[in-house]
Amino acid sequence: MTIHFANVDKRFGQVEALQDVSLTVSDGEFVSLIGPSGCGKTTMLRIAAGLETPSGGAVTVNGDTPKNACRQHQIGVAFQRPALLASRTALRNVSMTLEITGREGALSPGELLTDFGLGGFHDHYPHQLSGGMQQRVNIAAALVHNPPILLLDEPFGALDELTRESMGEWLGAVLNRSSKTVIFVTHSVEEATILSDRIVVLSARPGRISEIIEVDMPRPRSRENRTDDDFLHEVARVRSSLYRAVEMSE
Repeated sequence: MTIHFANVDKRFGQVEALQDVSLTVSDGEFVSLIGPSGCGKTTMLRIAAGLETPSGGAVTVNGDTPKNACRQHQIGVAFQRPALLASRTALRNVSMTLEITGREGALSPGELLTDFGLGGFHDHYPHQLSGGMQQRVNIAAALVHNPPILLLDEPFGALDELTRESMGEWLGAVLNRSSKTVIFVTHSVEEATILSDRIVVLSARPGRISEIIEVDMPRPRSRENRTDDDFLHEVARVRSSLYRAVEMSE
């Protein structure tokens, strides 16, 4: 399931958020978007999800519009703040996606939560779960209808560093088994490097693609990789690219 951005511009009134963005995310690829705050990372994700319309250019999902792809339940989306209903248990929050989509060939909510390490928490309400557990439920709700595309906007941004690292490793392992096409927004260079096939570095507003970096390491990657010379070299390469993108905008 391919996502294609072709010369995309996006303006909000007088504010130019994105300028001439062209990018193809291939089937089964994990691509991270990084860049300074306000550079249009979330805007790109929302356009891919059909939640925003480009001011210029076009985005297609397997040759169709993002809105049509969403109507066909081809896309799952998870944001930084878990979109969980306080009145529903973890199991019923995940099941709600199936109630909305009516998707056939979907995954079992209970089995998915168990696979996500929440087998003993099906009947727990959001306030009874830690932040990391809530985000696992949130991602399970985005995955349960088994969409080929997953769009993630800073899903671990509100978590402490150790929990964030653990969640990143967990997500990498889960997605390695599912072969989904993923666009992942993050501010963390290390997180992007541990998870991605490619990293798209955006300039400061208006967001333009400054550089695309291929991460030449097999996935999934774990915490042991974080101290490897190869990983540290990749992190330094991405960080240098990010610095250049910021300097070019100043």
